Amino acid sequence: MTTSEKHSFPSPADLARQATPPSGVRPPRVSGLSGNALFEYAHMGYVRSGASLRDGIGDPDLFDRLADMAEPENWDGREGEPPGGNRILRNYIRWTFERAHQQGKISTSADGSFSAFNTGLATARQETIYGLFRRNDRPDSQPWAFVDWRLESKRDFMEHFPPSLRPGFVTYTESPADYIYDWRRELVVSVDHILDDQGNLARFPTSLQSSPHLARMALKGAIDGAEGRVLRNYKAAVPTWYPAQDTVQLLLPLSLLDAGVVDLALVVSRQGEFYRGHTVLTTAMAYNNARLLARPDSDWLQPAADDEAQ
Repeated sequence: MTTSEKHSFPSPADLARQATPPSGVRPPRVSGLSGNALFEYAHMGYVRSGASLRDGIGDPDLFDRLADMAEPENWDGREGEPPGGNRILRNYIRWTFERAHQQGKISTSADGSFSAFNTGLATARQETIYGLFRRNDRPDSQPWAFVDWRLESKRDFMEHFPPSLRPGFVTYTESPADYIYDWRRELVVSVDHILDDQGNLARFPTSLQSSPHLARMALKGAIDGAEGRVLRNYKAAVPTWYPAQDTVQLLLPLSLLDAGVVDLALVVSRQGEFYRGHTVLTTAMAYNNARLLARPDSDWLQPAADDEAQ
């Protein structure tokens, strides 16, 4: 397997209990594997999954170790489930590795015996954290085996990965302007498309799900409110990555019932000289997707948001 090969994205079913995958992705599963590039690339050893995450049991695994190593952050994100699963972090690492694989940013040591990728995370002292692999000597297994997370100052990492071989950060756009909402562009929202989709409607507050008319009126009013909010504070528009189209999108806060409560996130894509709003996400789904780029710096999008429509 070479770093230039691309993998299909993990299926939503595979990540259902660990994290919410970016919306709209429906790839095939890979027989015998978890269906993502990281687990095809390397034997990862013991990893908590399924019931152990759902019930908050099991010994700490490599993702739990990474959460302890990185600067403090709420990686659980879901209310009503046992803490300590680090579900957002698991999703983040899988997709960060996927992107690194796509961009050829998995580095191999000069002797070919080790490889590494940049997690995009840092310690509280801002020291970069890498994922380190060694060649797997088992012919019936993945070509690499996970060693552990490594700081850039660790001796074995420095020995195999001098500055010239050190893997860089993944990127999601060539234009930093894509991360900022351009208020000069007109926002066109497909209200009918959003409400006609039962998956979208199920994310609305319960009181609006049974009344399409009220849902329509509430959505139109919330869109006007979101535009005003972004005009007052550009940070209210949160960037996210949509892998199916390899594009950066923006998330706008929608307050449907109470101006002080954000119920949903409107997904906005740039279409020529316009912005198009075409679907909605729960705030938990929105945070999970947005965290792939960076920790959201917005007062309305927090990792502990409830992912069930009220």
